[in-house]
Amino acid sequence: MPTITYVRENVRVEVPEGDTVRYPALENDVPVYCGIYKFANCHGNGFCGTDRVAVSPSTGTNELTFMEKFWLRNDLKKNPNMRLACQVQVFDDITVETQCK
Repeated sequence: MPTITYVRENVRVEVPEGDTVRYPALENDVPVYCGIYKFANCHGNGFCGTDRVAVSPSTGTNELTFMEKFWLRNDLKKNPNMRLACQVQVFDDITVETQCK
């Protein structure tokens, strides 16, 4: 089973292959939504673009989805590892840096 390591929180979670980054984060008190977006978000449907995380290596995940290309079009220029936690499917061990301070 792949392992997700949430770097800032020092949390490691084994997940079934194909699981997303969002649900294990929320189940382990890892914040993927910052500020008001803790309450005002689309609950993992990819419509709000508020659960931004940096994921590496990209080879352990699915390709960028349409929603990620839309929401992250400016962020990807600065950080090509930026993803939406709800859209990233995990297929191998990865590390995740959340954006909430």
